[in-house]
Parts: sequence; C-alpha cells; structure tokens
Amino acid sequence: MSDEQTVRNALAGVVKQPARVEAVVARDGLVQATLSVPREQARALEPMRAAAEAALAALPGVCLLYTS
Repeated sequence: MSDEQTVRNALAGVVKQPARVEAVVARDGLVQATLSVPREQARALEPMRAAAEAALAALPGVCLLYTS
C-alpha cells in the first residue's frame, strides 16, 4: 500500500518547476494529488501531469487515482 510520502517521492521525480505538488491524500488504495501550475502554462505542462498520473498508477496498492 502506498502512503503519502511514497506518493510525494514518486511525484518528485516527475513534477518540475514551475509546477508544484499542493496536496496529496493516500488511503485504502485511493491516491489524490493536486498539482499547481501557472494558468498560462497549463496546456504546455499537460504532458507532465500525464507523466505524474502514470507514475502514481504504477505504485503498489493504488486502485483508484485522481489528479487535478
């Protein structure tokens, strides 16, 4: 089962400036992560969000995943 620190560690390898991890919840196979990006760069940073989601989906015990 993945805990909050495991999730943050996985995101640290993917989420780079100017984005940042705002919040993480990891409980009973559910992982929720909120990433903050400058509005004007959101579209350009979409591949990073997708990579973050893929990194989280690969963590052991993750059954449901939500990123925003």
